[in-house]
Amino acid sequence: MANDKLAIDGGRPVLTKPVVDGWQQVTDREKRAVMDLMDQGILSVPSGGVIGALEREFADFVGTTYGLACCNGTSTLHSAYMAVGVGPGTEVIVPAYTWHATVTPVLHCSATPVFAEIDPRTLCLDPDDVERKITERTRAICVVQVWGNVPDMTRLRAIADRHGIALIEDASHAHGAAYMGKKVGSFGDVACFSMQGQKSVSGGELGMVVTDSAELFDRMLLLGHFGRIDKGQAGPTFPGIGDMSLGCKYRAHPYAAAIARIHLERLPELNRLRTRNYEMLNDMLRGVPGVGVVDPLPGAERGGYLEFKWVIDPDDLGMSRERFADACRAEGAPVSADRYSSLNFTYGLLHLAPLYNDFDRTKLGGCFYDPTRPDLAKGLGYAPGSLPVSEDLCSRMIGIPALADVPEAVVELIGRAMRKVAGAR
Repeated sequence: MANDKLAIDGGRPVLTKPVVDGWQQVTDREKRAVMDLMDQGILSVPSGGVIGALEREFADFVGTTYGLACCNGTSTLHSAYMAVGVGPGTEVIVPAYTWHATVTPVLHCSATPVFAEIDPRTLCLDPDDVERKITERTRAICVVQVWGNVPDMTRLRAIADRHGIALIEDASHAHGAAYMGKKVGSFGDVACFSMQGQKSVSGGELGMVVTDSAELFDRMLLLGHFGRIDKGQAGPTFPGIGDMSLGCKYRAHPYAAAIARIHLERLPELNRLRTRNYEMLNDMLRGVPGVGVVDPLPGAERGGYLEFKWVIDPDDLGMSRERFADACRAEGAPVSADRYSSLNFTYGLLHLAPLYNDFDRTKLGGCFYDPTRPDLAKGLGYAPGSLPVSEDLCSRMIGIPALADVPEAVVELIGRAMRKVAGAR
């Protein structure tokens, strides 16, 4: 195969037809669930009903006591940070390699994000660097199970407990993932799940936050769920406030909840298919010079995924990441450079984003900087080289969509196409 002429150079491509994933997010079941609510004239449900059913079912699935449906994943993170006491004078340790909504809600709490390295084995927070970044100001660690990968959750839980700080899970990519037999979402003081359109459990726009703490649940109710706090779980958590809330309206839409309930039923099959395909590709690429596979840690079970990832070595391949991705696409394999790695207004390594370096947040008004540390609102002091491991990994990462309902023969052809490009010199 090493002597095969690459399609990008005029050779015959490995795949001659587009790769089409047959998994449908919207089937007749989702349509019927929404139409049933429409037929009943239901346009909004403050609590209970289909929303209450989803909250119970999702909490049971994860293995927590409480579930709270919110309008999106970003609102769940804001709710979690507020609930555990993130505020002025505090810090939250976060990865730089994540979607921006992991970090921006820290600003909503007038606190400071502290960026830590990721572990090359998992692409998630490196527990060693987390320990190095803890200070007297640290109030929480937010671990992101990015692309469905799972770090050593037992160790991260132990670090949080030892230092008396909260552990928050951003499991937006990891529906159904597990570690040592426990579902992701059951390790943190609070865990947050995005159910945006591309997620494995989706309501179009929706989020779910879970916890075992009645008091934390009530604090999240107070932030964004008018009319529910007087029925709080921890007794008179906020006596005298009645059914008032703090004004953020984070309630979920019933149609979104109806769709997500169906997706939750279908999740085990979706994860089974994606796991099969990812393992098949990893087996084909393992040992190929210049291509590094990301295997799960012992005891970890990936889920959700969103995308499949690999880390290449341009020196071993004799070509840049961009050339490798272009050549794979010419062969018919849907490979692209990692979309969280290139700096722009949403994607990229966040410690280098202008919002945290070249933008004066004191001019915004509102709550978007720590009034006890206004100097940091004009720049957190990060520069290229501040997180060398994360920066190196992300400069070399590639990915493909998290394929589910694709014939194994097609998956094999994708692997063959990537091997062909990797074998070219």
